[in-house]
Parts: sequence; C-alpha cells; structure tokens
Amino acid sequence: MAYEIFISFKNTDQNGLETKDVAIAKELYRQLTEQGMRVFFSNIILQEQGAAAYKSAIESALDEAKVLVAVATSTEYLNSKWVSYERESFHNDILSGRKTGACIVPYLENIFDLDVPRSLRNYQTFRIDQSPVEEVVEFIKHFLSQKNAANKDESNNEISLVTGKHMSTYSAETKAEFKRLKIQAVNTREADLNALKYVTDNLPDTSALRILDMGCAYGFVTRDRFRRYAGATVLGVDRSEELINFARINNDFEGAHYEVLDLESEDFEETLETYMDKYGIEQFDIVFASLVIHHLQNPNKLLRRIRKYLSKEGFIVIRGSDDGSIISCNDDGLIQKILDLHLNADGISDRLNGRKIYSQLITSGYKNVIMKSYIKDLSGLTLDERYDVFLERFSYRKNYLQRLAEKDPFSEKKRKDLQNITQYLNELENKFDDESFWYCEIDFVGIAQKK
Repeated sequence: MAYEIFISFKNTDQNGLETKDVAIAKELYRQLTEQGMRVFFSNIILQEQGAAAYKSAIESALDEAKVLVAVATSTEYLNSKWVSYERESFHNDILSGRKTGACIVPYLENIFDLDVPRSLRNYQTFRIDQSPVEEVVEFIKHFLSQKNAANKDESNNEISLVTGKHMSTYSAETKAEFKRLKIQAVNTREADLNALKYVTDNLPDTSALRILDMGCAYGFVTRDRFRRYAGATVLGVDRSEELINFARINNDFEGAHYEVLDLESEDFEETLETYMDKYGIEQFDIVFASLVIHHLQNPNKLLRRIRKYLSKEGFIVIRGSDDGSIISCNDDGLIQKILDLHLNADGISDRLNGRKIYSQLITSGYKNVIMKSYIKDLSGLTLDERYDVFLERFSYRKNYLQRLAEKDPFSEKKRKDLQNITQYLNELENKFDDESFWYCEIDFVGIAQKK
C-alpha cells in the first residue's frame, strides 16, 4: 500500500509519558482513514510490524507520501530529533524536485511564529486551538483531489503546492467587492462587446439565442451584455445564493433567469441540466465567463464539462486578466511591491491565467480558437475614472492578506505583510491622482467553437 499522508508527531515526553500530540495524531489518523485516504501513523506500524521494521517503514512512507502533517503542541516537540528529521527530509525532497506535487501541513499550538522552523513558514498553517481536526482533514482531502485533477490536466496549468495558490478563497459577498464588480462591469464592457460581436457575426441564427453566463455574480455584466439580444434566453449561474437573489431583483430583464450553481460541484452537470429543462434550453449558442475561471481549482475540468452543452455552431467566450501584462510609468516600484505581496499570499486566484486561456481551450477539445486582447490604460481618463481603475485593479488585493492576518493573529509575518501592502496601496492611490503616472493592463478574451 502506497501511503498518501504521513503524520509526524512527538510520541513521548522527557518522562516517557505519552504526549498530547499523540491524541491529536490519532484523531487525524482516524478521520483521514475514514475518508478513504492511506495514512502512515507510526504507532500503528510499530504495533503491526515491530521495532525492527520501524525505521525502514518510516523511510519508505516518507518517500511515498504527498502530504506530511506536522503535529506539535510545543517548540520542543516540533524540534525533537525524529520530528525534525521527518519534516526536513520531506521539505528537502520538495525543494530538490525529487518529490513533486507535495506539501507540508503544520498543525501547531503554543508556538510563536518566530519559533516556527523556516522549512514550515511558507505552508498553510493550522492552529490547533482555532482549527478543529475536521478542518485539517478537509484541507488535505481538497489538496489531494486537486493534485489528482492537476495530474490529468493536459494544459500544464501548474498549481503552486507550497503557497496554496489557485486554492482560491475569493468571495464577492462584501460591500467593497459589490462596488468593485459594478465598476469592473463598466470598465470591461468594450472587451466583451467586441468579442460578442465576433460571435454573433459568425452564428447562423441569432433570432433566439440561448446564452449561459457562468459565474454571473450580481448580474451586472449579464444584464449589460445580453439584454440587447431580443428573443434570447439567458441563464446566469453563480454559487452564491445571496448574489443570485440580488441579480433576480435588480438585474432582471426579459428572457433572463438566475440560478444557484457551483461550477466545480460534483453534481454540476445534473444541476445544469435541471435548469436547462426548466427553461426549455436544449443547448447553448453562447457560453460566457468573465473573470471567472482563474478562481477555479481546475479550469480545464469545467471547460471540458461545459463543451457538450454547446450547440453545433456555438461559441464559448472566456475573458481573463494577467498581472504579468501590467506596464507602468513613475510608480516608484509600488506596483511590483504590491504584486509580490499579493501573488505570494495563500488563497489567491490564478492572477496569471490570461496567458493560459488559449491552451486551456485547445486542450479541452475546442476548435477554431482565437484570442482577442483589449488594452486598458489611464490615457485621457478623468480623475474619477482613474480612481475607479485603482479600485478595480488594486485596492482589493489587501483583502487576501487581511484574511490571513485575521486567521493567524499571532503571525508577525502576516501582520507585517498586511501593514506593508496597506502602506503601498495608500501610496499608489496617490499616484493615480498624479497625471505623470501612467498604467496599462491587458484583458485577454478567448473565443472558440465546439466543432
């Protein structure tokens, strides 16, 4: 049996008594194995195989495992001989490239951030007094399922397994995000309309379009882009019931329907088909997603799933952005400092997805793939319009670091990162008031057909 998970912990204290860590490790083992995962728990192995095979069993399990859980209720236990050996060996294998697609999950208590070994500082840390075992189990289960999906992903859309990138914690259910998405709907209109014109110019019949807007959020974009098509049936879906209810009340128009649907749920197809039957939709002429797939753990999985619901002549339109496309003048290095902090934070979405859309569509089976780009910059904008660009493109970035700092209030690093990005954003906001400051960024729009 090849192990997926290795639980590392201190077994006995200096008096030979069982540590508190053992009970925590046992509970982790119990819940992980109940979920069907293959877990190495040294106490079980010692009982089954005896002391003679103990060390070789540990070495073999360390080689096999993709996740090491480091359980410790004190700095002394965390730095004990065997726990240190297991952790450092695993970490070095990741750094050297011998172990790919792996991570360490620290599960700690009574250990200050400055006392955490350097080999653990870049991993998602759980605090025993704040996160129940169930939360850690769910994280590991999620991680392993993501890794397995990524192994099958032909797009080479690699996931950063050390910092947790692409395990997006994004949520639109805040007042600040409501305002930002409203601004964004206006600022990205030209890019979408240009792409949709290409699509409708190449569809054989546009008299009764059937349109799916994936990840419609509050419905700002849905209403603005699609109410212009007389006789169309438009289905906007989003995982948030709160956002869907807002869209139904505030962004309704003739032919529009809004429904709750998680794009990554296991019952995605069954639920979507239920809605299609409800509204008399056999297939979609247009499948549309604006700034959505970069939040997903596995964009290609969704793209492959949705392809069969396109009509024979239908089009898919995917718009994304890419922080790598940013160019600025006279920003005093502030943008790069902000990006460095944001892009290295746990839980961010894939901010470099724009460049991947073409290959994602190709490897998901689509044909006639073309890319359109739209440059957004500050040229000729009023002061209010410049400020809107700042709100849309930069101000939200501190939210991720703020959540991390709130989740781990004893982390000096997370607190400092939040302070730094807040300072940099305040300084950059002032730059947007300065006409000598210039900034541009590219929106990428992928258009493809099923056939």
